[in-house]
Amino acid sequence: MRVLCCLDGTNAESMRKAAAMLTTTDPVTFGILYVIDTGPRREMEHTRERFLRPHHPPPREHRIREAEQGSSRDILEEGRHFFQNTEALQREGRPEREIVNVAAEWQADLVMVCPRAEYGAKPILGPKSVGHVARFVLDHAPCPVLLVRPIVRDQFPLPR
Repeated sequence: MRVLCCLDGTNAESMRKAAAMLTTTDPVTFGILYVIDTGPRREMEHTRERFLRPHHPPPREHRIREAEQGSSRDILEEGRHFFQNTEALQREGRPEREIVNVAAEWQADLVMVCPRAEYGAKPILGPKSVGHVARFVLDHAPCPVLLVRPIVRDQFPLPR
């Protein structure tokens, strides 16, 4: 069984806990994927072209790319600590499209994705709890998709 785990920098522990619940007699190979989102960079360049200089000076653009690559390596390295028998996969582009493309290329039997990254805030409940990336993956993935709710401690305290 080939399981593609989509990392966002905050969800490796949640993914590992969900993967531990998978029951199969087949050996499991995990692909841990991180996608460098190029959308914000394109938007920033477009805005600069409209209002300021046409492009970033080359050293600044190079530093931005180096920072993105370094962050990607750190996230994938963290993922390796949580999973055994892994293949680290990195892509650049729009995350929703790259996840679907990698799932097809890598011949994944299951894609695990978190519904929305909240970075320390309380998760959104209701219909907007599934962000556009997870929604696109649900609609277009070539295999089953497992939505993994992130671990949030003291999320909803129970009344006494």
